[in-house]
Amino acid sequence: MKEKFRVYGERTPKATERELFNRKLSKIAAEEGIVLLKNEGVLPLQGETVALFGNGARLTVKGGSGSGDVHERYSVNVEDGLKNNGISVVTSPWLERFSAEYEHDKKDYVDRVEKAIKGYKVWNVMAMFQKIGEFKLAYPTGDKITKDDLVKADVAMYVIARQAGEGDDRKLEKGDYLLSDLEKKNIDLLARTYRKVILVINAGSIIDIAPIEHEVQAIVYLGQPGEEGGNALGEIVSGKVSPSGKLTDTWGMTYADYPTAAFRQDEKLEEYYYEGIYVGYRYFEAKGHRPLYPFGYGLSYTTFNTAYQSLEVDGSSVRLRAKVTNVGAKAGKEVAELYLARPNRKLPGEKKFLVAYKKTKVLQPGEEEEVTLVFDLAKVGAYDEKESRFFLEEGSYGLYLGGDVLEAKPVAVLLLKEDIVTEIVSKSCPKKRDFVDLALSTAKDDYEGLPVFEVEKFQPITHSYDYPLPQVSPKVQHYLDTLSNKELARLAMGGGFFSKHFIRVPGAAGNTTSRLLQKGIPPIIMSDGPAGINLLQNGAVTRSGMTRYIGSLPEQWQWGWLKKWGPKLKFLYAKDKDIKIYQYCTAWPNATLLAMSWNDDLLFEVGKAVGTEMRAMGVTLWLAPALNIHRDPLCGRNFEYYSEDPLISGHMARSITMGVQSVGGVGVTIKHFACNNRENNRTEVNSNLSERALREIYLRGFRIALEARPWALMSSYNRINGVYAADNRDLLVKILRNEWGYEGLVMSDWDGADHSKYESVLRNGNNMIMPGRKEVYQKLLAAIKDGRLDRKTLLYSAAYALNLIFAAATSQGF
Repeated sequence: MKEKFRVYGERTPKATERELFNRKLSKIAAEEGIVLLKNEGVLPLQGETVALFGNGARLTVKGGSGSGDVHERYSVNVEDGLKNNGISVVTSPWLERFSAEYEHDKKDYVDRVEKAIKGYKVWNVMAMFQKIGEFKLAYPTGDKITKDDLVKADVAMYVIARQAGEGDDRKLEKGDYLLSDLEKKNIDLLARTYRKVILVINAGSIIDIAPIEHEVQAIVYLGQPGEEGGNALGEIVSGKVSPSGKLTDTWGMTYADYPTAAFRQDEKLEEYYYEGIYVGYRYFEAKGHRPLYPFGYGLSYTTFNTAYQSLEVDGSSVRLRAKVTNVGAKAGKEVAELYLARPNRKLPGEKKFLVAYKKTKVLQPGEEEEVTLVFDLAKVGAYDEKESRFFLEEGSYGLYLGGDVLEAKPVAVLLLKEDIVTEIVSKSCPKKRDFVDLALSTAKDDYEGLPVFEVEKFQPITHSYDYPLPQVSPKVQHYLDTLSNKELARLAMGGGFFSKHFIRVPGAAGNTTSRLLQKGIPPIIMSDGPAGINLLQNGAVTRSGMTRYIGSLPEQWQWGWLKKWGPKLKFLYAKDKDIKIYQYCTAWPNATLLAMSWNDDLLFEVGKAVGTEMRAMGVTLWLAPALNIHRDPLCGRNFEYYSEDPLISGHMARSITMGVQSVGGVGVTIKHFACNNRENNRTEVNSNLSERALREIYLRGFRIALEARPWALMSSYNRINGVYAADNRDLLVKILRNEWGYEGLVMSDWDGADHSKYESVLRNGNNMIMPGRKEVYQKLLAAIKDGRLDRKTLLYSAAYALNLIFAAATSQGF
C-alpha cells in the first residue's frame, strides 16, 4: 500500500450541488413536520404586517446540543424566514434590543469563564476544559415588551425557544418546561393589545403552554427545524404550504398528567418504570385524562374526510383500505391513522394503540386518494411474562380509523375464537427488584353493527438460541484464520482519539484501528448525529499527515491560554501547500420534527441525502438514528428521539436507515440500546422495569428498525434491571442475535463499557469497545494472557468488524 493517508471532503469552500440540494430537502422535511396546533382563522397570513417578539425570533434553535449538533454553513432564523416569504416585520427596535442584551450576557459569561481559568497552563489543558464545562450560558427567555414596543401591526407573533442537549435533563422550572413569568406577561400584553396573536414554539420537546393557550388565536409547533427552519415556517404561515405535521407525543394539560410525574426519581440511581406499558397516550386514555393536544393531532388549512372502504385478513396479515378526500377549499396532505384495541381480559392493557398509518400526496380540493394500511397480527401480541410468550387472546379486536388517537372511530372488528400464541421467546432481563406494574382497566366501545372478520389460527414464531459466527467472505475468513490474538484485540476496540489515522476527517467522533494497515485492513470513520453529520467545517492536512486549521482555531477551543497564544502558534495553521478540507454539512430538522411528518418516504429521502454526504466526507458509520422512547417530557435528549410510541419510532428509524444504506458503502448505527430514557447520571442509572414493558414498549421500535439491517447498533450507558447494557448478554445475544437475528456490529457508547470488565463485555455480545484507548488494549492483552479472554470471543468481534470494514466505500482498493 503506497498511500500514507486519505482525505475526503471538498477542496474549496464553495457550496456544492449536493449541499444546495440538501438545503431544499431540509426545508421540505421541516415543512412536513411543523404542526399547526390551533388556528382561529388567523393563518395563513394574507399580506398582514407582523409585530414579531420572543427569544426564538432571531435566536432560533435549529437543533439540540451535544452529539446531535451540526456545523452547517448557515441557518435561517424566524425573522429572516418571514421576510424571505414577503411578510413585513415591524418590530426591529425590540429585536435589536434583544440582540444587544444577548451579546452583553454572552460577554459577561465569557468574562466569568476566563476569570475562572486564568491560572490554567498548557500542561493542564484537559482540566481547563473541565472547568469551562462547569459554566453554562443561560439561553435567554426574551426581553420585556413595553408599551413603546407595541407598534401598529395586523398580527403579533411570539416565538418561544428552548435549548436542551446531551448529558443533562430538562427541568420542571420556569424558563424550561414551564413558561417564565416574563413570557407569560409578554404574551398577556400582546393578547390585550392585538386582535390576532400567533404563538410559535421553537423547542425540541414539549413545553407547558396550557396557562396561555386560551390567550392566543394560533399556535404553531416549529420544533427544532434545521438550517432552513425559518424559511419553512415562512412558507407555512404565508400559506404557500399547508401544514400537514401530526404530533408524535401527547401534550398534557400539566406535567402532573404524565405517569412519570408521580414516579419520577430525579437524580436517584434507581429509576422505576412503575407505569409499565402505560406510556404517553396509552396512559392518558387508560386514566381518562383529556390532553391539551392528543397523539397524532395536527391541523391543516383544509379539511379531510377519511372513510373506511374494505378489509382483508390473510393469515396474520391485515390490510385495511381507506379513502381520504379533501373536502375543503385548499390543497393539503392528510395522515390516515389506524389503531387496534385488544380485549384485555387476561392481561390489562391500553385502550388502543397505533398499528399502521399512511400519509397522502398533496390533494387538491375535491381530490381523493385510496390508502392501504397494513399490519401483522403476529407482531402486536401482548407479552405474557409467566409463559415467556406473545399472544392474542380470544375475543373482539376493534380497528379504529381517523386523524388522531382521540378522533379515530371503530370501523371494523377482528374476531379470534381462541387464543393465538404469536411468538415463543426466552425469559430475558428479569426484574431484580420487587415492584408491580401499574394495571388499569379500560372501557371498551360498542362494536355493534360493524363488519366482523374472523382470524384463523396461525403458527407462532420460535427461535434457536445458538450463537454461531456470522457469515463472512473468503477475504474476511483469511484474516480470521491468520491474525494473532493481539491483532484481533485491535479490532475489538476503536482506534482512539489521539493516534494518527489513515483516513483524516476533522471533527469525526470515532474510528477503528489504523494499526493493521500493513495487513491490508483499513480503518473506518464514524460521525455523530442524528440531525446531520457532526464534523468541523474546515481543516487541513500536511503532506506528512498532520492536522492543521484554516485561519483560526475552532471557536469552541478559543479559551484561556489557547485563545491568547493560539494566533501565535503558527504550526497549528495551514500553509498554502497543505491539503484544505471543507465540510459544510446539512443541519436537518431534529428527529421528533422529522417523525411528525408521518412520512416514511420522506425519511428515506433524508436518509439517502445523509448517506450521500457521508460518502463525500469519508464517513462510513453515522452514529444515528436514535430511537429511545419519549417516556418523560423532561428527558434532555428527547429531541434526538422520535416519539412516545414504538411503532412510529421504529418506522422512522427504519426508513432513514434504508435511505442512508441505499447509497452503498455507508451505514447507520441504531442507538441507544436500550432504555436510555434520561440523561442525568446516565452512566450509572438503573432502569428497573418489567419484561413486558421492556418488550412491548422499549424494544419494539428497535426490532422494527432492524428490519432495514443497519450496519451497527450502539448499546446504551445505563443498567437494565441491574446489568449494564454494554455487558448484558440477555439483551445483546438472547434477544438481539437469537430472537431478532441481527447480523451487524454491536458497539458500546463512548466509554460505556468502563463499568464492566472489557473481556466480559466482549463475551456478552458487545463487539467493539468505543472509542478505544491504550488502557483498553492493555487490559485486553492481560485478559488474553491469563485466559479470561479466549480466541473464539475475539473472532466474534473481529468477524463483525471486518464484515463492516470491507463493506465500506472508503475501503475500496485494499
